[in-house]
Amino acid sequence: MDLDAFRTVVKGLITHDGRVLIGQKEDDESHPIGGEWHLLGGHVAFDEHVEVAMRREVREETGLEVTVETLVDAMTFPWGGEGVRDSLQLVYHCEASTDDAKARDDLQAVQWVAPDELAATLFEEEAKRVRNRPRQASFVAALGD
Repeated sequence: MDLDAFRTVVKGLITHDGRVLIGQKEDDESHPIGGEWHLLGGHVAFDEHVEVAMRREVREETGLEVTVETLVDAMTFPWGGEGVRDSLQLVYHCEASTDDAKARDDLQAVQWVAPDELAATLFEEEAKRVRNRPRQASFVAALGD
């Protein structure tokens, strides 16, 4: 099996004190979302439990410890430029232990945003998912209540 033919990705709606943590990828033209703001997360390694991967990715990217609370949404989506492949994305609600996040790994910045500012800050494709996927939209709306 070609492991590059299909990916499993975890993403976090990471909250602390009613705000959501997002990260900005390094400005790298070779990366599909270089320079863009996105929900934190990454690829699940072979034989890695998805919740372990979620905690690992957040720790690598920000230094934060999070508690994985619940699965918010699961979907497939295409990734890659030419030779598009399919990916499974699992979006979890995670609660951060503090708001002391630092940009690490392949991030150039992190920021906490209010739920009503989230979609306007994210790169276009991820913003569409946050606005249009019913489970993500209702989760973010409930954060603002």
